[in-house]
Amino acid sequence: MANLFRHPLATPEWESEPAAAVRLATRSLWTAPLRDETTAPARRIVHQRAIFTSTPATFRGLHLGWGPGYHKCASGQERDAALDVVVSRGERDGWSEVARIRTSAGELDDGGARLDLGGLVGTSLVAEVRRAATDGWWPGWNLASAGLELSGDLDRSWTPGPDGWLDVGEVDPTGASPGVVATVGATDVVFRSDHLAVGFRLKSPAWSHLSVDQNGDGRVETNLLQLPRSMDIVRSGVYPSGVYPVLRDQNAEYLTQGPRFAGTDGALPMGFLHRGYRGRTEVRGSTVRYDLEIPGAHQRYVLEFTVHADRIELAAERHGAVDRRAWQSSAWHIALDNRITPSCALGDPTFTGETGLLAGPVTWHHPRYGTFELSGGDGVLWRSDSVRPLDTNTLELKLGEQPTGFGDYLLPAGVHRAEVTLRVATPTLARLAPETPDAVRRALERHTLTALPFRADTATYSNNGASMHCTTSLADVSSIARELDQREGLRPLAWVGDSLQRWLDGAPSYGSGATSHGAHRLEDEYVHMAGNTLLAMGRYLAASEDDAWFDRNRERVLRELDEMLARDVDGDGLVESTIRRGVAGEHQWSTAWADVISFGWKDAWANAVLCVVWTEWEPLLRRHGEHERADRIAHARDALISAYLPTFFNPATGLIGGWRSADGALHDHGFSLVVAQACASDAVPVDRAREIMTALRDAWDATGLDDLRNGIPLNLTRIPEDDIGGVVFGLPMGSYQQGGYSHHGARVLVEAFDRCGMHHDAERVLVELCATIADDSSFGGVGSGRDWRMADGTPSGYEGQLVEGFSVLAAALARYGRP
Repeated sequence: MANLFRHPLATPEWESEPAAAVRLATRSLWTAPLRDETTAPARRIVHQRAIFTSTPATFRGLHLGWGPGYHKCASGQERDAALDVVVSRGERDGWSEVARIRTSAGELDDGGARLDLGGLVGTSLVAEVRRAATDGWWPGWNLASAGLELSGDLDRSWTPGPDGWLDVGEVDPTGASPGVVATVGATDVVFRSDHLAVGFRLKSPAWSHLSVDQNGDGRVETNLLQLPRSMDIVRSGVYPSGVYPVLRDQNAEYLTQGPRFAGTDGALPMGFLHRGYRGRTEVRGSTVRYDLEIPGAHQRYVLEFTVHADRIELAAERHGAVDRRAWQSSAWHIALDNRITPSCALGDPTFTGETGLLAGPVTWHHPRYGTFELSGGDGVLWRSDSVRPLDTNTLELKLGEQPTGFGDYLLPAGVHRAEVTLRVATPTLARLAPETPDAVRRALERHTLTALPFRADTATYSNNGASMHCTTSLADVSSIARELDQREGLRPLAWVGDSLQRWLDGAPSYGSGATSHGAHRLEDEYVHMAGNTLLAMGRYLAASEDDAWFDRNRERVLRELDEMLARDVDGDGLVESTIRRGVAGEHQWSTAWADVISFGWKDAWANAVLCVVWTEWEPLLRRHGEHERADRIAHARDALISAYLPTFFNPATGLIGGWRSADGALHDHGFSLVVAQACASDAVPVDRAREIMTALRDAWDATGLDDLRNGIPLNLTRIPEDDIGGVVFGLPMGSYQQGGYSHHGARVLVEAFDRCGMHHDAERVLVELCATIADDSSFGGVGSGRDWRMADGTPSGYEGQLVEGFSVLAAALARYGRP
């Protein structure tokens, strides 16, 4: 019997298959503990798997077994399984729970567990995974999407829906707003100014173009929207089935431009390639008016956009004939191509219902292009999401909608109105000294928000607005956030606290959390990353003085500190990883941020960070009455300092090596960031640090590194194949972590030169790196590879934009920021 939770067209034979009468979806939502979830965190994200059918289906059983887990990167593919699943049936007015199954890892190992649904008949069914075998209270998207099997019978007959278009009335852009030029094309009208461009389709309620130039230089030709063809092919390898048209993809609804509505009963009158509407479009001057009715949703929208030189105004109305429950609903939905830029909607998360909801003012940032400030009043909610398989980020406007605890929405009857503004702006969160160099000032003005990619749909800082969350990145982000002002909807430091809360509550991230490969946590492998997270936590508490946060999390905070202390397994003050040994030829992945290099055992990078961690935490612990633990940390810090240079200094190069492996060998390949991290901390006395930083500067000169605008190479000499864990085998110098140039983590170079009194060198690093942040050339869209570069500037990375690439802005703010 087929698994109904697997799309019938997700097969290499899709070309010969008939149309599918089924839609599948995965949803993430915030939840509070149920009565029997006594050890669950106060808030967490769980996931649902949903099926919607055109005609009633018969659901017979749900099978739980081992499936894919949250991918935490270099420890290999994770596996996970659902241990607690609640099943609900949907009807037009909402959902009713029909069954619940709880099992154990032991039962799963014996063949799995099955819930008998008794031939339940319906057009929609949701299985909500509330607990998992590996990731505990935070079951992942992968598990919900591919780890459940639903058996039953499905009527595969398909009936086409209505193919509505809007009638086009008067189209007369004469008298457009000052500074705005209108162009009427065959199917749309586009308004352009020096700050923005926006296009409106005439026969459908949708944008055809969007761009922004916060500098007002008229660079608005690049379309930021995701505009897939109906027969776009999903990338091979994204799904096990290979390739098939995007209109058949389970995530296709995220590609909608304009209003959306999908009912809880399976109805889909309005969405991507669904046109169950009628109405009219009119254009007068700079105003475009859509008046449309969606009979299948009992909704009418009147959307009147007016384009000005620096803003887009929307007078929006939603008329509901009756109360409706909706699986998806948007007054206006915008799909953007994150390959152009990974947009990020910054605001105050609601932490309720479907993830990604924001209340109050929102700052919608498009790195390298510009920023819109969004306002809409009390009746408006915004929602942001990222759909990585389709290279899409989204923003949606919800008008008079009420999110539910189930993750869907109630649309009350009546008339709901809002006045919405999208204004081009350059938000300022720091005041700069008059003597701030031009490159530094421009980098901060254009990219302070780029350095704050707090994803609303995951409620944590991430590599960028479309990338995974990495708690290790919080070391750089917290260094920036503590220098910035806070205001409504822009709370950089508070978001550090939210990100740390998620980590303490057990949520997985890159190189962090539980693993299916053993009883340990990934922090025992990625020791450097655990240190970075503890450093960010110390900085957050010191800067915020949030004693209530500490008191609420005291037990877990102290546990993390104790676990780090316990990683010093031989008592010399340095922490070790007993899992990643760093031995040449074993090809293990890393204990450090440079994940494909075999840092291991005694990691110089991790221990230099840890010296700063202990310095930060000792006074914090004393402030909170934890004197015995503060004494232990002070002792550990002194021991670390005593052991650091004898363990890691390489007299042959005059530099700090990368790591000393379990066989006693020192591995030194000219790691500039490791050297700088050590010399920026008390791990190296100032006089010795000056000698070492001078040797580093000389090594730069010897390798021809005389212009830092392209970035700093991760390693100055080639890393032998025996010291590589993966990915970069056989690649030439300059390729990714085999000598690739980047801006990642470079704030420590400025800090180290400054600590050593080498202020000219510090300023040089700062200004030259800021120059290529300011001109947008040091990073790009998702998949561009511009986050790493060869010596000639050829992209040699993968993601395109990583948050660590802006760490030098922390040094800029510390130097030139003013209270």
